[in-house]
Amino acid sequence: MKLFYSLILFSSLLMVSCSGETSAYYQHVSPNGKVKVNVEGHRATAIESWKVDMKVNAYDFKEGKLSFEIYAKNLNKDNITFTWSDERNCIITIKQQDNSDRKFQLIASAEQLQLGEVQ
Repeated sequence: MKLFYSLILFSSLLMVSCSGETSAYYQHVSPNGKVKVNVEGHRATAIESWKVDMKVNAYDFKEGKLSFEIYAKNLNKDNITFTWSDERNCIITIKQQDNSDRKFQLIASAEQLQLGEVQ
């Protein structure tokens, strides 16, 4: 009987892991059109964390990249928001699977390019 329940549990986990996305790509362009942010994520199964590369192309700077892992259902417009306070400053928020938020600050101008996680 235990074997039967174990097989059912394993089958259920296998179906869940196969039904979710394992790669994602989302692009955002700043209101002034001078900054592009590409969010690229990959994971082996839908129950694992995303391995994310957030890439920034701005002005004449070489592409910047920040890599991190995150537990989220998806990586798309439904759980990633870009809030520009002015044309230089943006807070990027990613809603995690437990409904908490991870926040990243982007500062992009002709003089500087910075991207980092904030609390």
